[in-house]
Amino acid sequence: MTATSTLPQAPTRPPGPSLTSGSRFQRWLASWLVSLKMARRDALRFKGRSALVVVMVGLPVALIVGGLTLASTSARSAREDLPARLGNAVALIDNISETKILNQSVEGWEMGGPSDGSPPPKALPIPGYAADAPAAEQNAALGAFLGGTIVPIGYGDIRWDATPERRPSASVAYLDPTVDLGPKLSLLSGRWPTSNAEIAVTPAGVHQGMPKSGQVTLRLPNGTAKAVTVVGEASLLDPNVGMPSLLTTEVWDGANFWQTQRLLQRSTPVSWDEVKKLNDYGLTVVSRAAIENPPVVADRTPEEQRQSNDTRIAAAMLGSTLFILTALLVGPAFAVSAGRQRRSLALAASNGAETRQLRRSVLASAVVLGVVAVVVGAAVGIAGALAAATYWRTTRPWTTAVGPNQVPWIAVAIVAICATLAALTAALIPALRLGRLDIIGVMKGQNVSPPHSRKLPIVGLILFAIGGIGTFLAVTKESAGAAMIGILGLFVGPLLLIPLMLVVAGRIAARFPAPFRMATRDAARQRHRSAPTVAAVMAGSALLATFAVTGESLDKFNERQYVPTNIAGEGTVWLGDTTMKQEFEQAAATYAPTWKLVPSYQISNYDPTSTTEPTDEAFASVIPPGCTLAQSLPDWSNNSDPFTNPCVKAGTSGGPERSGFIVIPADEVIRRLQLTGAAAEAVRNGAVGVADAAWAPGGKVTLGYGTRAYEANGPSGPAKVLTSQETQVDAYVIPAEAYARAAVDSYSGVVIPVETAKKLQLPTQINTYFLYDPRGPISTDAQKNVQEHLTSEGQMQIERGYQNEFKWIMLIVFGIAAFLLVTVTLISTALALAEQQSDMGTLAAVGATKGTRRRFAAAQAVTVALAGGLLGTLIGLVAGVALAYPQTSNGWDSVTGEPMTLSPTIGIPILPMLATLVGVPLIAGFIAAIAIRKAPTVTRRA
Repeated sequence: MTATSTLPQAPTRPPGPSLTSGSRFQRWLASWLVSLKMARRDALRFKGRSALVVVMVGLPVALIVGGLTLASTSARSAREDLPARLGNAVALIDNISETKILNQSVEGWEMGGPSDGSPPPKALPIPGYAADAPAAEQNAALGAFLGGTIVPIGYGDIRWDATPERRPSASVAYLDPTVDLGPKLSLLSGRWPTSNAEIAVTPAGVHQGMPKSGQVTLRLPNGTAKAVTVVGEASLLDPNVGMPSLLTTEVWDGANFWQTQRLLQRSTPVSWDEVKKLNDYGLTVVSRAAIENPPVVADRTPEEQRQSNDTRIAAAMLGSTLFILTALLVGPAFAVSAGRQRRSLALAASNGAETRQLRRSVLASAVVLGVVAVVVGAAVGIAGALAAATYWRTTRPWTTAVGPNQVPWIAVAIVAICATLAALTAALIPALRLGRLDIIGVMKGQNVSPPHSRKLPIVGLILFAIGGIGTFLAVTKESAGAAMIGILGLFVGPLLLIPLMLVVAGRIAARFPAPFRMATRDAARQRHRSAPTVAAVMAGSALLATFAVTGESLDKFNERQYVPTNIAGEGTVWLGDTTMKQEFEQAAATYAPTWKLVPSYQISNYDPTSTTEPTDEAFASVIPPGCTLAQSLPDWSNNSDPFTNPCVKAGTSGGPERSGFIVIPADEVIRRLQLTGAAAEAVRNGAVGVADAAWAPGGKVTLGYGTRAYEANGPSGPAKVLTSQETQVDAYVIPAEAYARAAVDSYSGVVIPVETAKKLQLPTQINTYFLYDPRGPISTDAQKNVQEHLTSEGQMQIERGYQNEFKWIMLIVFGIAAFLLVTVTLISTALALAEQQSDMGTLAAVGATKGTRRRFAAAQAVTVALAGGLLGTLIGLVAGVALAYPQTSNGWDSVTGEPMTLSPTIGIPILPMLATLVGVPLIAGFIAAIAIRKAPTVTRRA
């Protein structure tokens, strides 16, 4: 009997979960959760690469967020300025004009007059108010008219004796300190002054060196010495005027005023409708209620609405630039990440992983690292900006440049979203290529880019052209949409040219030495690895070139439009009386004994806006051929420009450029105009200089002069000529170059020697003094030494030529862009070297020396950096020209002062361009060369 046996069977295993179990959303979510978990593990595993990604994403975010935070903190809003500007008052009467205020902004600025250019209508009379009444009566009348109490604050200038040899200038405020002004005025220590024999210094004064107690000798504008006692330290805030150096109760005899503010205290607010009504009375009013509850946009002036539109355009350009720059800067990091994962992804694909799962694994790393980088960058930017603002505000409590800490959270959120999306976009490019993943080639270690498309360069050129046009339209037509399209086109277009540039570089390198030839061709073959590095350098170079071209163009335009006020190295000084002149001469004798002081005179003239009673006024005018003396006098009685009359050319009644009279000693005329021979002799004999040869046919000019009278409160008709004379004198035409170098100021159209004025018995008075040094230009040290010994009104103005007021701001912006470019170059090169480790191992295995490998790495880094620099410079040139074109094509005529269209001024900064095209590739090559290890690992190929 045959025995049979049955093999035992394994117990039945429960069925595994179906790949299609669960909803589609659940499967999608589970796949993303797994990818994010793997990305987190990968980020912790490769800490160096992760740190570089965080820096690449976080650095531009930190710079932009920090700049936005600092700008928001510095750009004090009208609401934030209320405590410092109004204190506890309901309004501020900032100005009282004789004409109606037609366009006042909520903040209290006048936004222009009538659209037809005519003078604004006369203001309505304020009951009980008289322009020539004492200040106390004026304030009482204003208070009664407005239904409240007027608290005046006056501002002036003085000097004080810091040492027997130094008298620095200081500002002073005059007010009643016993009036409660809320946060605007506060006592920090000591007590309030009770008379103008006592003062309270402010933190600004203490910073200038003023003592907190004891006696101080002040120098009033008229030269009088005033000894006062410091009784306390106080703070007086004002966002526009700034904090004065000291304050006292009332004006000293001989002191000056340059501004008076009138605070209105009452129980009811001043509405915007009331502000508009008060404008008809010539009052410029800053209302607390109007600022806290601003009018709707339709009620605002066109200028304010245009400013809002400019903000939208700037936001569109900033957002687009941030998105593209961040995407390009982080491109190398995610390209290297995808390269490192290529073998792992190929293994996953060979085991059945779908393409979308492979893409999620790459995108997940962008989500993890991108979010971390954005959060870190935003936090660093905010913290740095607030720390800088706090330090500035703490160390300089008198400053008005920084307001309360303010973080623009909406703008920060937009920046964070743009940066995160940019990181995803940068990772999306290598992720999309996974659909064409060659599993067998990857497993064999083959990794060559496919042939480049012939159509992409054409598309790139078209997009680049569209970008240039869009950027130009954005700044000329004020279009936010054009700004976004322009920025996208400028950057995306050149991106499509990168593969072609690398291929062309590989072909050009055929004649190079072996290491350079191999490196350049390898960069062309491995375009998926080289292109992101080129794009990153391109982004940094574009930013630097844009700032450089725009800044250089604006600087050249401002220099081109600059009109000097005096001969280079010479100056003017105003010395009001004999005491001030003696004070100046004493200081100059000590610190600048070679200086020469020459008086400049003017003939008494009439101010058409004067409100004084009618008096006899001296006048003088040029009488052109065919005109009478009466016709040569300007008629200010109507709203038209009197200088449109062909008989009105030059005189003492005010007017456009080259329409005034100036009286100078004959020797000074000869020196300033550099006359010699017969021309100099003619001036010594009394010849008069004229701006236009048509005024002096045959070398003779007819001058009319005498006295006249106007009606009170402005002219109601042509001037009434009381006495008059006419005479012909020898004349010469003032050379154009004399105006160009400001030997004659741009306003003066007639230059009369003092000797001629005396002969004609023209009444003259000293207007100012010319100042020069026969040895050469006046030095800044000598100017400073003398200036410190003058009273507050004895100010010198020395012609130093064109000075760029925004030089330091542009240097800071340029420095930030350069720092970003260098950082991008360093990190991109480091990431590219990490990807080249297997290549270095191969070269070492076949016998390449360390020098050969270094030359190979350096050549490849130089190739990609040079390609990126070229494309970035091209983008910067187009963007910089587009930004500079509209700003440099509008100017004004130096003679008439009328606006005019100019040929645009475009400046190409050579040094920044060379730094981008030469310095950046050299830096990249140097880093790549020194990073080559002595003994590379040749056994590991992954």
